[in-house]
Amino acid sequence: MQKVDLTHVVEEALKQLSTQLQEQLAQVTVAKPLPLVMAHRSTLVQVVTNILSNAMKFVQPGIQPKVEIYAEEQQDSIQLSIVDNGIGIAPEHQERIFRVFERLHGVEIYPGTGIGLAIVRKGLERMGGRAGVESQLSTGSRFWIALPKVVPYSNDTNDASTPHSDN
Repeated sequence: MQKVDLTHVVEEALKQLSTQLQEQLAQVTVAKPLPLVMAHRSTLVQVVTNILSNAMKFVQPGIQPKVEIYAEEQQDSIQLSIVDNGIGIAPEHQERIFRVFERLHGVEIYPGTGIGLAIVRKGLERMGGRAGVESQLSTGSRFWIALPKVVPYSNDTNDASTPHSDN
């Protein structure tokens, strides 16, 4: 794992989804700058892309998707939140949606395979992170991911990276 700038990750995910964003006239607000986290960059881009794609897909017909992205510092992690104005998820289904091939709606209404959020959770677990959702039907959702903070190097005089003189 390495230091990853969440601002760049979100920008890359939005770039990958640019066609979908334009077709749906989606309005995305990002509270920049977003912090650094410890992660695998490519996995994290896939995670954010999957959540954003769902935020645009699961809206009522005729409703402009609106998404807000922001980060908050927790005790030992950074929590990235992606809030949408979608159809929402009943509390009893909020864990189920993270399982492989679990769908709450027929493919004829909302296309997809049912593996996107399973990939999100598994990818985050492999990076020492977590994922979850807070939602109510018809009120949208707040998907969150938590990843380890970047721990700054100490200024300890015994730091092995500090050059020492042999004189």
